[in-house]
Amino acid sequence: MPTRRWSLDPTSLRVALTVLRHGPISRADLGRMLDLSSASVTRLTKPMVSAGLLLEGAPLGRSTGRPALPLDIAAESATFVGLKVSHEGLHAVLTDLRGTILATASCDGDRLSPARVAGAVHALVDELTEGWRAPDALGVSLGATVDRDGLVRGATFLGWPAPVDLAALLEAETGLRTTIDNDVNAFTVAEHWFGVGRDTQEFAVLTIGAGVGLGLVCRDEVVRGRAGAVGMVGPLKVLDGRRAEEVLNRDRFLAAVDEAVGASVEPGTDIVALGTEVPGVAALLDDVANAVGELAGTVSAITAPERILVAGEGAPLLAGREDRVRALVGRMSPDHIPAPTVVVEVVGDAEWARGAAALAIRAHMGVGD
Repeated sequence: MPTRRWSLDPTSLRVALTVLRHGPISRADLGRMLDLSSASVTRLTKPMVSAGLLLEGAPLGRSTGRPALPLDIAAESATFVGLKVSHEGLHAVLTDLRGTILATASCDGDRLSPARVAGAVHALVDELTEGWRAPDALGVSLGATVDRDGLVRGATFLGWPAPVDLAALLEAETGLRTTIDNDVNAFTVAEHWFGVGRDTQEFAVLTIGAGVGLGLVCRDEVVRGRAGAVGMVGPLKVLDGRRAEEVLNRDRFLAAVDEAVGASVEPGTDIVALGTEVPGVAALLDDVANAVGELAGTVSAITAPERILVAGEGAPLLAGREDRVRALVGRMSPDHIPAPTVVVEVVGDAEWARGAAALAIRAHMGVGD
């Protein structure tokens, strides 16, 4: 299987990452973004074009002089497997170098052990790559604290003893260089590079669902904290002293909905629509919006991001209440600067797995070495 990685000096890496995140881009714009002269841009990009990492696009029309050839990343020059490990099973994607999802696969299983995860990955990789080039690297995300060397600690959602050297298990099984991180950190990397946060340097991601998590980008870098444990915001107090996880945890919320209705609500029920008929459910949905707004507002007050993404299984519960969230964020944000833009995005298993693939892409490009 391919194991080649791009070996770039720091300036060349900055150039390649800028093209990856913002391409296609003209050499002139690239130079302006990175404060490089035209000669330096030409000198730095020429070997990357020759090596197949960058591509020259179709000429841009000019009224005079030679037409400009925009630079873009050679997205098909490498592929990556992203694996999201959850308590319900495994979800995997194959992406190109730009994080575009090419194929998906999954494997059901309740609280798979590390050994069973390793045993299932090989079949998933084979399924994903049928008809595609062999992958260059593997990225893995899970709800756990993870050291920089990939040692998994405290995977309580999965019932795993800590520590677990999952990277070594998966590398032995697949032969692929494996990068592992917390699932919210991984999702944040993907959204920062390829999604909602693509053009930001200060960015935050708030996820609600089975848990409550925070991903944070400061000065264009993901903040991991010790053992990747930054962003464990579930215990923070909101709404008259209740913890955020008491309001936003999926299972607790659904139990409260059942109580408000007086019966078990069928899976797949449109809870927002139900809230128009049952006042108790409407009150619960208001609580969710208020809790999200207070959490996002706290993040804004402390870190002053340009943009905040609210995502996860619980994001659909905010439908029709987004303005309530934005109002709270605006009220709690620092004075004298614009309040951050708040984006609510419904994501599924594939997007979480793409976050894992983004870890592999990042490592393949040499970021963090």
